[in-house]
Amino acid sequence: MCKNFFPVIRDRVLRDHSWSFALSYEDMNTTTETSPEPDFPFVCAKPFDLIRILEVDDGEEYRLVGNRVLTKRSGARIKYVRRVEDPEQFDELFIEALQYALAAEIVITNTRDVQLANFYRNEYERRLIVARSIDSAENRHDMKPRPRRSHWIEARGGGGIPYRRGNTVWTEGTEGKQIVEG
Repeated sequence: MCKNFFPVIRDRVLRDHSWSFALSYEDMNTTTETSPEPDFPFVCAKPFDLIRILEVDDGEEYRLVGNRVLTKRSGARIKYVRRVEDPEQFDELFIEALQYALAAEIVITNTRDVQLANFYRNEYERRLIVARSIDSAENRHDMKPRPRRSHWIEARGGGGIPYRRGNTVWTEGTEGKQIVEG
């Protein structure tokens, strides 16, 4: 039973958290395929080991459609959780979480004991919380909030990115004042 459940549960646990041992980056190659969505004109092949996309080019929008990733620009770089099949690469916290997730599935099949299955599911959730806590402490720089960007605000002179119209440059922190280039 473990042999049958293991690949499915492993992938589910990988999907539930951005495990540092499973992070990967890839520059995607744009295909010649026509995009089904006009807002995302570029079609890229999905990496074969992709479990979950975490980010495309520092927050760029994307769409995942089947085995394709639709992007707004060619040659996008993605950060994603990859499928790791070698147990030697697993993190200790991942192993703990995986064993409880696997036990919850097997106990239902073997014993039909709902209380025991709920116990294992709760333990899995607890292990996931611990893993997220430790991961956030180890990777604090990844957890810093990124500045929100609004094209509407940027077009009106805010958002920290200078906006030019003619000889006028609007900048952040001027409280509506403008700096005129001479």
